[in-house]
Amino acid sequence: MLSKPEEVIMAVLAAVWVVLTYFLAGWTGAAAKYVLLITAFSGVWAVLAFLLWKTGWAGRLWPVLAGGLVACWWPFLDWFAVRGIVSQKGGALVVAAPWYASWGFKLLLSLAVTAAGYWHKWRLARKAKF
Repeated sequence: MLSKPEEVIMAVLAAVWVVLTYFLAGWTGAAAKYVLLITAFSGVWAVLAFLLWKTGWAGRLWPVLAGGLVACWWPFLDWFAVRGIVSQKGGALVVAAPWYASWGFKLLLSLAVTAAGYWHKWRLARKAKF
């Protein structure tokens, strides 16, 4: 699978990215459950980005990858919504999610990043080429 030196370098960079994501998520003060979710999603994202890079599609799909990277941090919004809530008896507590922890906002956030990326690609393609 890793037959070329640049593939090894990219795989190491992807692993470093996942480790940095773990420390960044932990630095925010999120609970371990959310830190591990963010790290796992970032790991899946890194593997997908590596495979797309290896096949040559990453240059065309980087806005989708950017939106996916935003989606990796969706659990952080869930943690941010419930960070101050403590159950008295340790039982289950049902709380209505605020607007920033709703699925609609999360999806809109990822789609906005993806749309901004494709808009940027479109602007670069329209530039005069000399």
